[in-house]
Amino acid sequence: MSVRVLLGEISGKDATTRAVIPTTGQLPWPPFERVAETIATPRRRFPLHRHAAAEVLTYIIEGSGTYEVAPHSPVPVAPGATGLLTASTSLSHAIHPGQGQTIRWYAVVATLPAASSAPAGVEYGQAVPEPGMPDGITAHRLLGPGTRIASAIGLECELIEFPSNGTTFRKVGHDRIAICYVLAGSGSVDNQALETGEAALVDDAGGIALQGRPGFRVILTSAPRGLPK
Repeated sequence: MSVRVLLGEISGKDATTRAVIPTTGQLPWPPFERVAETIATPRRRFPLHRHAAAEVLTYIIEGSGTYEVAPHSPVPVAPGATGLLTASTSLSHAIHPGQGQTIRWYAVVATLPAASSAPAGVEYGQAVPEPGMPDGITAHRLLGPGTRIASAIGLECELIEFPSNGTTFRKVGHDRIAICYVLAGSGSVDNQALETGEAALVDDAGGIALQGRPGFRVILTSAPRGLPK
């Protein structure tokens, strides 16, 4: 089992982006090409940009605006909205802040295998509460089993929040790899401390123990190990 902590790197080229993959110290980790969170304002927008041979997961953390997949009309998005773009062919997309709004979102770009026959397009969903959580902890499924959105390559994603001090064990699986990204607060993954904007890379683990203080919010995203290229 391996858990490795990564620091985020900030770029302000267009909108402000904090990336944990890739960075100067961390290359893409297949199938994860990019893992980052972005903040956009009416003055600092994130323009339409292309993806090909990839799945792109987006989750709105704060604010409201629209999500555009060219050439279709933009659709409104608000906190909790989740989208999965399947770019088996080249597709352009962007998230735009609403009038006078700041919008913040988390995004994962994962490689589609060359032999993938997944249809190109986008699916939308909302966070689904997960029952049976320990006292003081809430979890919402964003992608995968129990949600309206299915990934062609088997991505799964959940949001875990700690309104009070608590500990929870989250399943990963030895046949999967995972990234645990901190949206807010402080806590730990298997006793390794994490702060806002940092992430833990999890490899060869049946599961992980998450401990958090009040306000700790993390997104856990996993993918099958050893996908074909």
